[in-house]
This record gives sequence, C-alpha cells and structure tokens, in this order.
Amino acid sequence: MMKKALSMSLFIVLLAGLLSGCSGNKNNDNAGNTASATPSGSSSAESGDTPESSSAEPALSGSITVLTQRTDIVDILQKEFTDEFNKAYPDIKVKWEAVQDYENNIKIRMNTEDYGDVLLIPNNVEPKDFPNFFEPLGDYEADKSKYSQIDAHRFEGKYYGIPMAINTLGIVYNKKVFSDAGVTSVPKTPSEFLAAMQKIKDNTKAIPLYTNYKDDWTLSQWSDYLQPAAGDPDYPNIGVLQDPHPWAAGKPFNDIFKLMYDVAKQGLIEKDPTTTDWESSKGMINRGEIGTMVLGSWAIAQMQGAGPNPQDIGYMPFPTNAAKLSAPLAADYNWSVNVHSKNKEAAKAFIHWVVDESDYADKYQGGFSAVMPLKVPELLKGFEDLGVTMEVSTPGPDDLNGVMTQIDNDSEVGIHNPDFKKKLIEAAIGNRKESFEDIMNDLDKRWNKSWEKLIPANYKK
Repeated sequence: MMKKALSMSLFIVLLAGLLSGCSGNKNNDNAGNTASATPSGSSSAESGDTPESSSAEPALSGSITVLTQRTDIVDILQKEFTDEFNKAYPDIKVKWEAVQDYENNIKIRMNTEDYGDVLLIPNNVEPKDFPNFFEPLGDYEADKSKYSQIDAHRFEGKYYGIPMAINTLGIVYNKKVFSDAGVTSVPKTPSEFLAAMQKIKDNTKAIPLYTNYKDDWTLSQWSDYLQPAAGDPDYPNIGVLQDPHPWAAGKPFNDIFKLMYDVAKQGLIEKDPTTTDWESSKGMINRGEIGTMVLGSWAIAQMQGAGPNPQDIGYMPFPTNAAKLSAPLAADYNWSVNVHSKNKEAAKAFIHWVVDESDYADKYQGGFSAVMPLKVPELLKGFEDLGVTMEVSTPGPDDLNGVMTQIDNDSEVGIHNPDFKKKLIEAAIGNRKESFEDIMNDLDKRWNKSWEKLIPANYKK
C-alpha cells in the first residue's frame, strides 16, 4: 500500500500499496506503493535483554527508535525480530513504535525533529526536500546495482531510502467464492471483471468487491495501477508525464477509476461503504464473505493468515483493455534515517541489516527483498502462471525527477489522497450529483494547468 518501480515519482512508491505495504492499517499495511491528517495515536515497545552473540560491528552502540506502520505486529518485531538483530549488534537497543494512520501522522510529526531514528518515507515528499528530513544512505551510482529502486529517493547523487520490500499489483480474491459463483476463469478485462462480480452477487452471499472505503489508504492504492492499466512499463514515469491530459477518457487514469465507479454504480460493493473495517475485512475474505479487494501483493499473506482457509486466497491481474498484462514491481515504503537522529550510524546499521541480512521483506511484508537480483517469492508463482509479466517500471529521465509529485501538489489533484476516490463512489451510489465525467474533467483541467507550468518545454509536443 502495488511494480518495481521507478524513479521520479513518489507516486510509484507506495504502491501501494502499492503497492504499498501492510499491516494493521495499510498505510499500515503498503503502497506503497503503493498506494492518503489528524493524529490517531501510536503504540511502542522496547527491547530489553540483549542476547550474547558475536557482533558484526561491535563498536556500534546506542538506542534507536524505529517507526513502523505495522500496528498489527509491533510486538513481534519488538521481541523476535529485534532479538535476531541483537545477535549481530548486541550493543544497539531498539524501540519499535507503531504509528496509526502512518501516512498522515508521520507528516505531522515531521514538522518537528521528533520522528524516530529510523522511519518510512511518506508519499509526496519532493526530492529537493529529502536532505531537510533524511540522512543520505550512500552514493546513488555506487549502490544502484545493489538495491532495487533507490532511484525513487535520490537527490544530487545521494539516495535517502531503501525499499522495505518490493511488491507487485493485482487483486486479492477468494477462489472458492469465484467457483461457487460460476466464474470459471480469472477475468482479465474490465467488462469480464464486472460480469464476474455480477455473478458473485447473483449466486453467492459474498460482497463482490470490498472497497474498504472508510480506511482512506485502501482507496488511494488504486492510483498505483497505472502500469497494469496501460500495459506498458514506460507509462508510469515517462508516458504519463508526456501527456497533457492523462485523466481524459481512454487514458489509464480514467480507465482505473471508471472501474471503481462502475463497480459501485452497479451495486457490486458493500451495502454501506461508510461502515467498512480493514481488520475485519481480512477474516471476511478468508471465510468467503468477500470476493475481491484491490490491494498490492503484500496483502496476500495477511489474508491467508486471517482465518482457516489460506488455500482459498488467490491473486489475479488488475483488469485492463491493454494488449499486455504488465504488473509493476514496485517499492513499498522506504526505510530512512531521520536527519536529526543522535545515533545515525546505529540507525544505518539497522536498515542495512534489515535489508541485506534479514527475512523482513518476505516474512513480514510478503514481497521481494530490495537486494539485487530480485527473486520471485513462492507466493507469486501462481500470479506469473496467469500470463502476467512482472517488470520494473522504466525510470524517468533525471530532468523529470520529482515532477510528478510537483504537478500533483500544485494541482491539488491528490493522486494518493482519498478525496476524489470517495467522491466517485459517493456519486456512483447516488449520494452526490456529479457524474463520473464531471469529476474526471475537473481533475484533468487542474492537472493540465500545472502540467503546462511545470513540464520542461522539450517534453511538450
């Protein structure tokens, strides 16, 4: 909270949810990344005993606070995971702090100097601001072949984040619900998907598609599906920025949100979207009470572990009219070091151990480790078998680095904000007067105004 992604736009990062990744509340779960402003609380736990073991860096010591979006497993991370870290670094004490509604609350905390020692970089921080908030982790050119997608958080030759996991994007679904509904093959186009959802509504008691409307980040993840909608790994970082009207009819953004609108318009979502509950939805899809949810691959393991039927949880491509089924390999949230940390070396040691040595990405995030070369986890072998090509989105050129975020902020479109997604669903179910076209035209008009102002002249046809 779904694309291995890219470089220039944080928009890819989440992915999020993409692909963004995943937990007690997605931001809290993915998305990246991908992949949503009021404090809602946090919880923390601290490691006490340090096991006696040999240390890779015995000279490193100190206490660090690690902020995480994983409200659901903070106690496990504090005890079991930290115990493993302390076998390598016995003199570094770690306190994990789980932040509710991570995306919104971390941005509030970043107005102070008190945002932990290790944290996950939120969306929509412009590259020029990286040095104001984060400590450089190394030279980009030296490490770009070691870690996947560190180009997304680079600035002036340095990189400031390493993905905690690499996810892909698709749709989590319940195989038994599909079978009971008479859906005999995985739908691959929007029309096939809507027909399958109608069969679920007609022939089962399951909710065809659960939007998780109330948890904003779950709607925000839909924005990360540009590559699947386009069928082109060049589109998210290059094609979309060369298009002055990417929200117009027939374009990937429009196609993505037309599906969101249509599924709601046809009554194929929750009866009352305002009553959804993220934590409950995990068990619901496991038990066959939900047919599908649009979430990054990080969610597969969580849904499988949420009830007695892990074998019923599958992963399918996002419906597209494109000729190719292309799923991005995208960075989830990125580990980073607070520029104000008093223990920067200990914090860096922690990040590199987590990424280079531990099984965090696979065990806790259900994704690829960012260490190159990438290895497809068993969890996603079936996804490949459906004819999906999982591939990294093509990085954009240096002179477009960060421009996606600049346009998004300037236009106030809010690619990863929930506002216009909620408008679409409310309009679809009759709670607002705007049409789908009204909402898309407004987004396109605002985007185009900022695009004309911010895109270099050599990219305008």
